[in-house]
Amino acid sequence: MHAAKPTLNDLFADAFARYLTVRPTGIQLPHGSLCPSLAAAILACRPARTLYQNKQPVCRSLDGIQSLQEARACASCLLRKSCTPQIYLELLADGVPYRLLLAYSSARNFMLFASELRARQQPLENAQVIISVRDRGRWGELRFISPAAESPQ
Repeated sequence: MHAAKPTLNDLFADAFARYLTVRPTGIQLPHGSLCPSLAAAILACRPARTLYQNKQPVCRSLDGIQSLQEARACASCLLRKSCTPQIYLELLADGVPYRLLLAYSSARNFMLFASELRARQQPLENAQVIISVRDRGRWGELRFISPAAESPQ
């Protein structure tokens, strides 16, 4: 089987993407500022997995198939059941590419958002979204809103 050639979008995202961090009070950008919400375009969405030990990531897969740290397939890994299933998003906000890993309730909220787009027959790729954070005390839960859905009718 031949590996797929990366697209210009893939090369761009890999070269310049920065990870966003979710805090209870907002989304932390890589340069340190905290914003309560973020308007962005969704460039890509795919499954991911992260293995945590002592609350630190020790292994990660951004496709749910192959580990980034080792030449090991997730399907044959003995620690797979200990991994946290996630959704990996590539976003573009203000012309800057970002990466965001979603788990648990934030992933569920994203899947609800994606199903709402499908119901309106809108593609997920390049969809505009406003991402906000709901303070859950020690963690932040992301909410996803289509800018068209929030405007008055």
